Amino acid sequence: MATNIDPDEIVKQVTDRIAESYPDVDRARIASLATEELEKISDAKVTDYFTVLTERAVRSRLSP
Repeated sequence: MATNIDPDEIVKQVTDRIAESYPDVDRARIASLATEELEKISDAKVTDYFTVLTERAVRSRLSP
C-alpha cells in the first residue's frame, strides 16, 4: 500500500546524508539531483523506499 510522502523531507534527508560524504559538493547541487531522481520514481505505487532509492541514484551520479 502506498503511503503519503513529503518530497521536501525526502530531498532534505538525502541532501543531509550525502553532504556528509561529499563535503566538496554544493548542497544546492545535491538537492537538485535528489529532486530530479525523486521525480523519476514519483509515479510508483509503493513509496516506502523512495528515500533510499533517491539517495542511491544521487550517489551514483556523484561517483566518478
